Amino acid sequence: MDGLDKRTLGRNIREARRQLGLTQEQMAERLEMSPEEYGRVERGNLAPRLERFLAICRILGETPERLMSARGAPAPEPRNPSQAPEERLRILRMTLAVNVREARQQLGLTQAEMAERINMPVATYGRMERGNLLPSLESFVAICRVLGDLAGTLLDPPRPRKRH
Repeated sequence: MDGLDKRTLGRNIREARRQLGLTQEQMAERLEMSPEEYGRVERGNLAPRLERFLAICRILGETPERLMSARGAPAPEPRNPSQAPEERLRILRMTLAVNVREARQQLGLTQAEMAERINMPVATYGRMERGNLLPSLESFVAICRVLGDLAGTLLDPPRPRKRH
């Protein structure tokens, strides 16, 4: 993952939507966005916010890696769609925070070093690692690049730690 290619992302989203037989208007409605804004995403003119991108993945039953890459990857089963959107967003923020922090620490990087590598203010990066905000999709791709293409892993719930 060298960076976010919005055209490839848009093309992959469009293909997955068409395979499900959904219109752009239906996708826009499910995502609570205007059809014009959604069309800009599919044309590769607009990168959606990370939480909206993950909603697109959930609706289409696709992985983030599959939608962002030139090569396809198998689609996963959708995750717990019955949760309230606010709760899903909170869980996503916390999951990403824990996983990014652990991956960064395994590489021996400080928050300041990581923030510099992804071109993000240290204070903003710290808020993201505490689970207070989600990075933009572009920043998420930069984080994945620094941590070694872990998009799916970073979004998976952390495994419980063994107690000693």
